[in-house]
Amino acid sequence: MKNTKGFTLIELLVIISIVFLMSVAVFSNYGKNNEIFALERTSQKLAQDVRRGQEMSISGLVGSATTCGYGLFFNNVTESSAVANQYKYIIYEEKDADCNAAVRYWQEGTDAVKETIYLETGIKICDILSDGVTIVSRSISFEPPNPLTYIGGISSGHTAAIVLCVENDTSITRTITINNAGMVQLTK
Repeated sequence: MKNTKGFTLIELLVIISIVFLMSVAVFSNYGKNNEIFALERTSQKLAQDVRRGQEMSISGLVGSATTCGYGLFFNNVTESSAVANQYKYIIYEEKDADCNAAVRYWQEGTDAVKETIYLETGIKICDILSDGVTIVSRSISFEPPNPLTYIGGISSGHTAAIVLCVENDTSITRTITINNAGMVQLTK
């Protein structure tokens, strides 16, 4: 009896089918994993930008004598004129003539937009909560030097939560919570 080396047809078919099944398992979740990574990146950036607004107020980065602080403004309505169906938030410089007005963003007022940040494609602001109640928009402002944190123009006893989600599956969310003490928390 000769001792031949090689694979039988059955062995080759088994190996090919195992490789095929593993490839299907890996690539079937590829798109969903990309969306989850985009959501994670976006939520981390948003939390970082809230902290950046606090730091700008602490450091006293003032553009003029009428700068009262810095803040972020959130709105869960898309603005199709800027970037097609993409959600955004803005970082603004709080400007008032006497710095005694309610500290919050006035779209038609004197506040200066420092930066507009668009969320990654496929990610949206699903909800904006103020003390657990859904609202359309919210400003979070920081007044130097402490910085004192204003949520919707009120400096104590309030929290704001920005809920980001994947557009195709709104059950996948990340929540960024900010309170009047300036604490920023990111949760799933």
